[in-house]
Amino acid sequence: MKLKKLLLAGGAAAIVTASTAYASIIDRPFFQVLGVVVVWGADSIDGTNDAPVVSDFVLLTNATGSAGADLIAADGATVITGTLDAIQDGVENVDGLTAASNPVTGGVANGTFTDNGTAGILDAADTLTAFGIDAGSDVTGGMLQEHTSSFYVASNAAFDIFASSSAFTATGDFLADGVLNMSNITFDMALDVAGDDGLAYGSNAQSPGTFPGTVTDLDDMNGVATKVFDGTVRTASARGSLASQSVRFDNTYTLDDGTGLGYDLSMGSGTVQADVTYTIYVP
Repeated sequence: MKLKKLLLAGGAAAIVTASTAYASIIDRPFFQVLGVVVVWGADSIDGTNDAPVVSDFVLLTNATGSAGADLIAADGATVITGTLDAIQDGVENVDGLTAASNPVTGGVANGTFTDNGTAGILDAADTLTAFGIDAGSDVTGGMLQEHTSSFYVASNAAFDIFASSSAFTATGDFLADGVLNMSNITFDMALDVAGDDGLAYGSNAQSPGTFPGTVTDLDDMNGVATKVFDGTVRTASARGSLASQSVRFDNTYTLDDGTGLGYDLSMGSGTVQADVTYTIYVP
């Protein structure tokens, strides 16, 4: 009897347990932060607003190896390196912190040159004292300064930069001789992690990658988007503002006769100009 009662009691307990229901509430927090690259510089060539302007807000949502999705339709422009001044159309733009150099080189006494006019550019306002001439005297690089320009980038993800050149034009002897083309404009890109060009940048930034070095002149990217920067990490290295998490990309161009030695009097006189477009790509 005792065993029978125990079995009946156990069965009743099992029935009670089997009929018990449990109600549940499920929560699933989710956050998404897209890869973003912010590019800033001047508002446009000959810009009326030289204050820093963000011209690209790029989402890295497109396929690898393609341009990112830019939320800002307008295109911006680079600034003259060392300043926040927009580059100017038809004007030789040189480092805003560098004076024009003496066009006379190689001799024992090259005279005294004073950069009185537009800083960094050889013009009629400059002065040069009389100088002696010897077998080494020459007039070369000082006749034609480098064109140096910059733009700034902040990002929360790695990114690549592609560039393409277009719209080559020449005047004077450079056009008449018909020998100058995209290959005569040399190209080099570098970056500066931190500095102050009127707005401090980079105090919370890091070097975001390296340069392939495969583009040495504008003909290497003539009409074809070509990688000029290979990103590996984001620019932002610590909590900070957009400017403090930005780095500066510096572009240097020179006019060369094809020898790698720069300008020579045998090239004559005139003007040469081309457009270079930089685009953020998804790595």
